[in-house]
Amino acid sequence: HHSITNKMKAAIRTGLLGYTFSFVDNYVKPLFKPSSIHRNQVYIKVKSAGINPVDYKLPRFAGGKVIGIDFCGTIEQIGDDVDSNEYKIGDDVFGSCSSGSLAEYCKADSNRIAKVPSSSSDWTSSECAALPVAYVSALQSLRTGKIVSEEDNSNKSVLIIGASGGCGIAGIQLCRAMGVGRIVGICSSNNIDFVKEAGGGETIEVICYNKEDEFKTFFDDNVGKFDCVYDAATNSGGGEDYWNKSQKLLKFGESHGDYVSLNGPASKWFRAFAKKQKPHQSLIMANTNTADFKLILSLMNKAKAKPVINAIPFSEEGLATGFQMLKSRRTKGKIVFNID
Repeated sequence: HHSITNKMKAAIRTGLLGYTFSFVDNYVKPLFKPSSIHRNQVYIKVKSAGINPVDYKLPRFAGGKVIGIDFCGTIEQIGDDVDSNEYKIGDDVFGSCSSGSLAEYCKADSNRIAKVPSSSSDWTSSECAALPVAYVSALQSLRTGKIVSEEDNSNKSVLIIGASGGCGIAGIQLCRAMGVGRIVGICSSNNIDFVKEAGGGETIEVICYNKEDEFKTFFDDNVGKFDCVYDAATNSGGGEDYWNKSQKLLKFGESHGDYVSLNGPASKWFRAFAKKQKPHQSLIMANTNTADFKLILSLMNKAKAKPVINAIPFSEEGLATGFQMLKSRRTKGKIVFNID
């Protein structure tokens, strides 16, 4: 139903720096001008919205007032320059929004969305809302480490650090879909079964960081063994730092391995922004786009894999619970709010 009011429920950043959140039911809907400033955008009625660590790490000026990037929902209005053969009013799409996804309405650039697969493929809106940031981060990190879908990866080895979180599981599932020969995940001993099950295979090796002997032995025995180390754990709030100790695990010589991290100390961010990263050491910021969303869907379908979802109601209580789970970093898989 179209309500007359221009107000909506939304989760917003409050306080001076915007690190505190509140749930409101009278926030103004995003402005949408299809024939002028929003010609290349679509206006969405949100069904589901996912959250990521970046959502509580970004201060207000960087993140905008409404929280969240990942969304899945229905197109209600279309900018004049959006390809009308590709997108129509009423289409369900998912992607990265530009106005904050934890709200009943958002807007998104048409080059940062993709269509939800047809109903026959049984993708739910909450599963699609789990994909954008986490899965594109994983895909682009693996690509930086020269693990790409069009090549034979059967003799490649990938280590995934922080394997049980949303970005880690994404990495394992995409490695499996791309036929990576050796996939190793690092997680806590409580999450071994989960990582193997979600990753979809007994062939996945799991190393527990809380079993000191096993952990040390792994690092000693695997010097020079990996094509790609994908680090979804360093600097994520628990004091982990795998950056330096992972370098010796990379293959050396002609086809040198790559270490790719989603986070790091300020000095590493500075290098990244100054374009002065050391060879084979990269920090990645996901650059979401339609082509990569489509590739992720086809890889996930090929592996018969789905994101692991923790679905939470969109309410004041739900918001508090969701961010508590996200910050605890003990949550398995992705946190998604059911907005509609």
